[in-house]
Amino acid sequence: MSVNWSNYSLEQLRTHATVTFRQGGGSRPDVLLIEIDGEKAVLKDQGGADKMFALLVGPLLNWRECKALNKLNAVSCVPNLLSKPTSRSFLMTYHESEQITRLEKFHPEWPEFFDKLKSAIDEIHAAGVAHNDLRNPTNTLVTPNGDPVLVDLVACFCQGQAWNLPNRWMFNKFSQVDLSAITKIKSRVAKELITDTDIVAEDIAGRPGMAIKGFGQWIRRISRKLFTG
Repeated sequence: MSVNWSNYSLEQLRTHATVTFRQGGGSRPDVLLIEIDGEKAVLKDQGGADKMFALLVGPLLNWRECKALNKLNAVSCVPNLLSKPTSRSFLMTYHESEQITRLEKFHPEWPEFFDKLKSAIDEIHAAGVAHNDLRNPTNTLVTPNGDPVLVDLVACFCQGQAWNLPNRWMFNKFSQVDLSAITKIKSRVAKELITDTDIVAEDIAGRPGMAIKGFGQWIRRISRKLFTG
């Protein structure tokens, strides 16, 4: 009989943690591997961040990511939402995998992998979600079969109604940025596969956009320092 994950409280789930994927602190949540009766799942707990950050921002970040996971429930390249023990935590399916820039056991055929990655990104866009943080290589995982898994959707942008033209314009831009992540990852692991048709982030945003991006990254660094005690 499979585990009914919704029967477990946050405290109970944490007692079954076997691996810490990421230690919380500052603006970062705890990310833990949970194992019960031989079944595995991943717990993301915003409560592991700085206490004030977890109190004020944690529920919003948790709600955003769970909303995206619900929209992507039928998409195989994204973990499925299993339960929400609290307003600051959720449990999702576990995929055996490694971060794409830290591969040790898994060695995909890169041309085939990048075709799969493009298809995976197209699939989440078709479901109305732009990931918006795939240029961070830690958010692309590789399974033993060489399939991509896209994680950490907290920065996602969801497509609005057809009449909402500003939203549609922004969704298109963020979708292009997602695709530019393919180029960035190629530059890290398989530069020889980059072609003139690959999307580059600078071409999407232009100089003003890249300046805004730099300012945003500066704000993120400052916030992490402020919330790290």
